[in-house]
Amino acid sequence: MSTKFHSNLIWTFLFIYSCSKDTNLYPDLSTIIKDQQEWQKKFYFERISEFKNVPIGKNKIVFLGNSIMQGGGNWNDRYKSNNIVNRGISGDYTAGVLKRLNEIIFYKPSAVFLMIGINEFFADNSEKLEVNPENVAKNILKIADIITRHSPKTKVFIHTILPINNDQYLEVKKVDYNFLQDNYTPSINGQVEETNSILKSNGRYQVIDLHSIFIDEAFKLNTNLSSDGVHLNENGYSLWVHETMELIKSFQNN
Repeated sequence: MSTKFHSNLIWTFLFIYSCSKDTNLYPDLSTIIKDQQEWQKKFYFERISEFKNVPIGKNKIVFLGNSIMQGGGNWNDRYKSNNIVNRGISGDYTAGVLKRLNEIIFYKPSAVFLMIGINEFFADNSEKLEVNPENVAKNILKIADIITRHSPKTKVFIHTILPINNDQYLEVKKVDYNFLQDNYTPSINGQVEETNSILKSNGRYQVIDLHSIFIDEAFKLNTNLSSDGVHLNENGYSLWVHETMELIKSFQNN
């Protein structure tokens, strides 16, 4: 029996075993994620159900994150690729990503591109002192560390958190959230910039700094790149792809 055949046989066995034990790869409904609201829980487990039906598979690139990552839709179409898997979940937190790393660890993708963290700051955290740039950055790096520890051949890239445009969001959504007012401190963008500064100085993982090219002259998310001041429009996704195309190409299947 050849070494290659033996290796494929082992992987096939593990794949079949994992399918019968998918609770080991995916969080179940009893999973508690701190500060997760009901609408977020609904989206989270709907997506987890989708992930179970279409697992990552072998030799993939995983785009991991929240609604901004999920909103990219079929990233393969954007990059003219065939091996990118979208693992974004609308409304997700760093804590939510930490609960769903088993699938990634099992399939050991060639690369993981991570963007997460904005939802922690998109709230009135005046009484949640533990929600701060230091802890959010710590969780983001913890995600990267766990993947690297259990799948050392997986290359992990961390995207900086994108800025928001609170004026655009208030106008489009017709809301009056106190944490989006210009006089609210600490501001969302201030916390985002502080988190990004910590990430960029981490020294262990390559950081893809999209934040710096998505801001306008007022240091807010450029309205030409966004549909509502938080999420991206096609212009935004096109700029993202343009800036990262060569890097993604280096991990694409031939």
